[in-house]
Amino acid sequence: MIRTLIVDDDALVRANLSSLLDWESCGYHIVHDCINGLQALDYLRLHDVDLLITDIKMPGIGGLQLLEQLRASARLPVSVVLSGYDEFELVRDAFRLGAYDYLLKANLNEHTLRRLLDDLRDKVFHEAAAPGTGRKEELSLPPGRYIAAAFSVQNFAQVAQRYGGDLRERMQRPMLELARQIPRVSARAAIRAVDPSYYELYYQAADPFRAESGMDLAVRQICRVWKDMMNLEVSVGISGVIPHTQIPEAARQCGQLCRLAALRGPGAVCGSLRYGSLAHRCEQEAAACAGLVEAVCGGSGRDAQRQTSLWFVDLRRQEGEAHTARCAALLLGLEQKLQLSGQSLAAVLPERQDLLDTLLEMDSSNDRELWLQGILRRVQSACAAASHQEADPMARARVFIQDNLINPELTLKTVADHVGFNEKYFSSRFAKEYGCTFISYLNGLRIERASQLLLQTDMKIYEVCEASGYHNVEHFNQVFKKKMGTTPKLYRQSKKNT
Repeated sequence: MIRTLIVDDDALVRANLSSLLDWESCGYHIVHDCINGLQALDYLRLHDVDLLITDIKMPGIGGLQLLEQLRASARLPVSVVLSGYDEFELVRDAFRLGAYDYLLKANLNEHTLRRLLDDLRDKVFHEAAAPGTGRKEELSLPPGRYIAAAFSVQNFAQVAQRYGGDLRERMQRPMLELARQIPRVSARAAIRAVDPSYYELYYQAADPFRAESGMDLAVRQICRVWKDMMNLEVSVGISGVIPHTQIPEAARQCGQLCRLAALRGPGAVCGSLRYGSLAHRCEQEAAACAGLVEAVCGGSGRDAQRQTSLWFVDLRRQEGEAHTARCAALLLGLEQKLQLSGQSLAAVLPERQDLLDTLLEMDSSNDRELWLQGILRRVQSACAAASHQEADPMARARVFIQDNLINPELTLKTVADHVGFNEKYFSSRFAKEYGCTFISYLNGLRIERASQLLLQTDMKIYEVCEASGYHNVEHFNQVFKKKMGTTPKLYRQSKKNT
């Protein structure tokens, strides 16, 4: 059974979802329901689920914040969001955070729900039942002592666009195969994918003193082969030596360290001995920084100014390590927020490769505060510029289509990924905006280009075909005749005779 969690603050919606159909006959089991994101996070800390269905707008922690926190902790299950008719911008944000699909509350009925559940079962969850293709591989580790490591792919939003389509096949599988070909890994370690952006390694530590150096070499070899063979940078978190009974706790700590390592620049590693305490405190301080992060990265200038003043007033009440931890938590929150929109602190502050150690080397709280204020101003400017560029996603889609018109691999999904929309949502939005389907619009532009080439050049028909974005001449002739009422050859002849 596919374990399902429903999250909505409206009891009627929760009851309606649960009773619309016989879930178990579709292969699903509703394990629990929650009234808000905070309750859902508490449940998910203790229980695994396969499918999350969540409302977008809820008091306290809403659906977007829920997805964001689950994604940041690498615990995001397959997710579907519930939305109203006026929430399409929020739906777009949900897709950027990793949502698989959405349901309109006004159209919620047995047919639409069953169709969605059948689609999920056939396209997503059937993979989980097949050996070697699941969402998270299960490892059978013999009793003993281990060192754990976590690897997070940096700039994953851009990486996902580069690999397109099936990330598990095109990216995850080659990454695992390359790592498992390293002799040190194949002989003494086990590696698995949590999802295409996040991997876990468990290294046997029969001799703890030699194991630490062995783990360090294994990690560096994995990072090097992923960089050289796939042009992928990862941040890494490494635990100390632990018994196999503590592997779940070590995995969580590695996740914290891995996120912290992103502040140290491309390919950085954070070990538990030096950074473990700070990583833990950053998790505890995250809530105190959330309001400022949201205001700086997406709020109005006035709201950002107000939140900044309040945050620094509270910061000055902290002393010593608590002051440093609060500053590090703010940097980490900014990094995670920027990554959701395909940006990073490294891009905003290219002159500073290792923000974390720069912070830790500062002796006075006054130095840290002045430094952070400068960073906040630059992040706010970068986010405002990006927001201005993305104000009209459909205009960006149109420009992207024009720029890639002659690429025969240009598809609806390619353009949807570029603007951060789900394919189904982008298709309906595109048709509403332009009054035609995507393929009709694309063919119209290509045939218009082909017509110009036929009249203005002496290119052969097959050359015009290729220069207009079509794979083969036969298909090109069919589309051209459907649009223009005649073949390309006759069209050229008729225009030359007039």
